[in-house]
Amino acid sequence: MSTLAYAQITTRREEAQPKTSTSTSPPGVKTYVDALAALVPAEVLTLHGLILSVTTKVENNVTKISHPETLSWAFLGLLIISVGLYVAPRLLAKKWDVLDWFRTAIPPLAFIGWTMLQRATAFDAVFPGMLDASRTVVALFLAVVLGAAATALAYKADLKKP
Repeated sequence: MSTLAYAQITTRREEAQPKTSTSTSPPGVKTYVDALAALVPAEVLTLHGLILSVTTKVENNVTKISHPETLSWAFLGLLIISVGLYVAPRLLAKKWDVLDWFRTAIPPLAFIGWTMLQRATAFDAVFPGMLDASRTVVALFLAVVLGAAATALAYKADLKKP
């Protein structure tokens, strides 16, 4: 989905009357949509794919990182962008609350999870020695925890008085 959409959905939930944002009031979608938007930071995943096209090379059907330092810096930049994509719309709407500190952490952590599940990504440039099994298991647990957190935070937003 989108980190921007995640911020917009949260804002719309908080503007609705309590217990109505999943049905009769905007955004009018169930809380799993919040979790989906939070767990698929499409903007940074797209940028990451484009960055990989210039920082990796395919040799003998094997993708190798050709510019690890650039890819490491890109990883940090993408984490910062994913935070900004959530924070900016919330601040512009003047809707920032204490739970946004937790919501802000979800998109960058989701991005890390996505890069852990794939091979020859920016994660490999930063953590080249992590074993495949370990990174996969950590990423899967991370996805479950982040999904539960995003859903719980959506319920909190639904209960908030405008």
